[in-house]
Amino acid sequence: MKPVHIHEIGESIRKIRKERGLRLEDLADKNISPATISNIERGVPHVNMEKAKYLLSKMGLEMSDLPDLIVDDQQELQNFEFELFTIETLQGIGKTDQALERLEQLEWDDEHPLAATVYYLKGKCYSSRKQWKQAEKSFHHAVRLSKKDPENNIGAASYSELGICRYQQNDLHQAVYYTDLGIQAYRESGERPQFKYILKKNKAVYLERLGRLTESLKEVQGVWENLTQIKQAEVVLGFYWLHSELLRKNGLTDESIQIAREGLELARLNHQYFIMFDLWTVLGSAYMNQKNWNKAESCFQMALQLDGLFSEGKVFTTTYARLGLLHMVRKEWDSAGIMIEKAVQNGEQHNDAPRLTFALLVQGDFYRARYRWEDAIDAYEQALQLAQHHHYKKKEYQALFRLAECWENVNEREFQKCMKSMYRVQQELQNEEEDIREEATI
Repeated sequence: MKPVHIHEIGESIRKIRKERGLRLEDLADKNISPATISNIERGVPHVNMEKAKYLLSKMGLEMSDLPDLIVDDQQELQNFEFELFTIETLQGIGKTDQALERLEQLEWDDEHPLAATVYYLKGKCYSSRKQWKQAEKSFHHAVRLSKKDPENNIGAASYSELGICRYQQNDLHQAVYYTDLGIQAYRESGERPQFKYILKKNKAVYLERLGRLTESLKEVQGVWENLTQIKQAEVVLGFYWLHSELLRKNGLTDESIQIAREGLELARLNHQYFIMFDLWTVLGSAYMNQKNWNKAESCFQMALQLDGLFSEGKVFTTTYARLGLLHMVRKEWDSAGIMIEKAVQNGEQHNDAPRLTFALLVQGDFYRARYRWEDAIDAYEQALQLAQHHHYKKKEYQALFRLAECWENVNEREFQKCMKSMYRVQQELQNEEEDIREEATI
């Protein structure tokens, strides 16, 4: 008979104990403690096999009974795992209610080998429903239990989802924090290898939204040579969009256009309409940098043609705002006003603080260009409040600078107030950059 190891028998013992309605304390005596029984059930390797044999005898079992029990348990575990695989597919195709219903029908507890995965899938379902508190609670449970088997990378996946939850609630700093924890938790030799690059892409996106462009570009460039290793087209194309946007913001317009066009061809071939929308928008913005207004407008209009082909309506905020800027350059004021108003309304509708802050700054620029000073100040102050509330330091500085321009030669007190606030924000930004440099050298 093949030797039976302690890690193979623990789940079988736990299952039999549960079926008989016994507690750990019910089996404990002067020869074996509840803690030792728990260690046996969890397959802790340092447990003495004689203790396991003693526990089996107390339960009326022999070592010779174990192979058949283990085979039955393994088959049951495989069936459970397949059910989770099916549920994850349902959640992925938008059948959230069905996925949750099937999760609720499962029989399991926190000691089950796949309990972390169950919590992870529950979190994904709640996240799809935008039930953030329930989602985050489930992901934290998944992280806690995943430490029993870190090779499954459920911990890394759950940290990734916690970052997304925070991002969706406009908390970019916490999004970066959780994503960093996910990168640290990821096991190279483990399961779910896609999360290695998902985590890196998400971190780069959050950094870009915070205006930390150098750090974001570093993350992208660190992955760029390995894109062929990534199996998910959506993740690959996300890197294309992000690389193009960062190159554009750093003044490398020709390179930005090249990357965007390569990404668009990949997106077209893979029918990835959501990323296609982002790529058309960044391409239009790059052409605006070149003052190629006709190509820029064509790109933005192409992006808007994709309306209805994906569900993420919040992304339209940026495209409307940039199209409004294009109309402003051409002095097409009526069209500019309509587009910018759409941008603000869309940002408000989707409670998307980063994009809404940008749209409000553009709206302030529009009103200032039309000499509507009170309206301009109101838009800038709304942008300032949003930036301060969510700790978007660079956008806060931009809003203060524009307000100072409005108050100059009009209200010296308000002008000086803005200047002092700008100095404070600049100091905070400087301190953040110094902290980042220190972390990089540790």
